[in-house]
Amino acid sequence: MNSRILYKYAARNAPAIIYVTIFSLSISGAIAAIFAVMCLRPVSRDAKPRISSISTGMSSKAIAKQLARENLIRSALMFQLMSRFSGASRDLKAGIYRLSGSMTPMNIIEKLTAGKVETCRFVVPEGLTIAQIGQLWESEGFGTAEAFAKAASSPLWRVKYKIEAETLEGYLFPNTFQLADGTPPEKHIELMLKIFDRLWTSKLSDEAESLQLSRHEVVTLASIIEKEAKHAHERPLISGVYHNRLRRGWRLEADPTVLYALGNPERQLTRADLEVDSLYNTYRHKSLPPGPICNPGLDSILAALRPVSTSHLYFVAIDGGKHHFSTTLKEHQKMIRKIKAQGVD
Repeated sequence: MNSRILYKYAARNAPAIIYVTIFSLSISGAIAAIFAVMCLRPVSRDAKPRISSISTGMSSKAIAKQLARENLIRSALMFQLMSRFSGASRDLKAGIYRLSGSMTPMNIIEKLTAGKVETCRFVVPEGLTIAQIGQLWESEGFGTAEAFAKAASSPLWRVKYKIEAETLEGYLFPNTFQLADGTPPEKHIELMLKIFDRLWTSKLSDEAESLQLSRHEVVTLASIIEKEAKHAHERPLISGVYHNRLRRGWRLEADPTVLYALGNPERQLTRADLEVDSLYNTYRHKSLPPGPICNPGLDSILAALRPVSTSHLYFVAIDGGKHHFSTTLKEHQKMIRKIKAQGVD
């Protein structure tokens, strides 16, 4: 009985029920549409950039929640749906980003998909050893010196870049780099090796061959020049002195090689230091040491390849990082006595 009454009521009032249903759906759709439009809009007009860090392994859902917490988007759900339907949900890249409240969710998705991360300046000066670059890596906040040293010790680098040496010393090319936060040491090491590989052209190989030197010998000599020369104009002249001594079969007697053998202590060498038992001690061993003592820049490499033609066989540091060059031992010793009398270090 009740069901019949209900049926008759529904039949008599069908148009009204349909109208109410349609109206309700329209209102719901309108509200949903307004909500969606609102969520697609920027949070504010404030274009002031803010730093947002997206960690490796974060899902699109986690990224959306973080951006919502940071008040960079209006709705985490809408952001997640947009990234999913645009096919970008699995392409959102980790890194440090500069975002603002004036960006739309799609703007943010596009930036995260493109991986337009913030970069940090990392300056590697000429003349640092691998260990010193690792210390710089740590002090600049990119990672630990230990991790850098471990990455640099991989034998795979030497095979890939045809480095005929026991270490990468000398081949990590110094430069100014722009690195994304979180850059692994392996990536940076390969970047330095690639720069060296690109700069060492066939022309430089030909120049080395004309001097009867291998690439490794050139880099080794360049590393000594790098440590000795404080003024750019002296590099080719210092190179000329070393080439003269090498041709005569003399010992190079280069202080920086002894310092390298001792672990680069921050002090003046003593007479006892000159007796250290190491192949890097060029006061005891003739010819070049087994490998580079630092990572030289291009100017020192070119100086090693293009020495000035000179009769000088000796040089000694005077003031301001400059050197006095001598042709004879007598003249050289006279200058050393003069320096000592004047108290010049």
